[in-house]
Amino acid sequence: MDGIEKLEIAKELIERDLGSNVSSLFFNDILVRLRVVLQDSTIIIVYYNDYDQYSYSFIFSSNELDRCRFDNFDDTWKVSTTPHHFHPRKTQEGFASPMLGVPEKDIPRLCDLVKKNTLLDPSYRF
Repeated sequence: MDGIEKLEIAKELIERDLGSNVSSLFFNDILVRLRVVLQDSTIIIVYYNDYDQYSYSFIFSSNELDRCRFDNFDDTWKVSTTPHHFHPRKTQEGFASPMLGVPEKDIPRLCDLVKKNTLLDPSYRF
């Protein structure tokens, strides 16, 4: 499955699972990114490419490191889930991640984390 197909699935799942929590949604098929702005101004950026790489970024404010991200762009982080890793809010370190770059599995879990405000806690780990 290519990046655009994954992004289309992610878009449908976010619309279904977050519904009225979404303020705006922009699907960029050129950059293969989905930008979602939530009612609380949190920005979610979902990215896939054709090489099975992905990232799910949550931007809480413009303050330095006021974000968290799940991705598999590198294997720098010595975690049990390498290359999949999680960068919690307010830290650059990478930690084990339950995400796999599979929208059907990852996006419902991400939406659940959003609804429970779990990712706001900088000490949260999987």
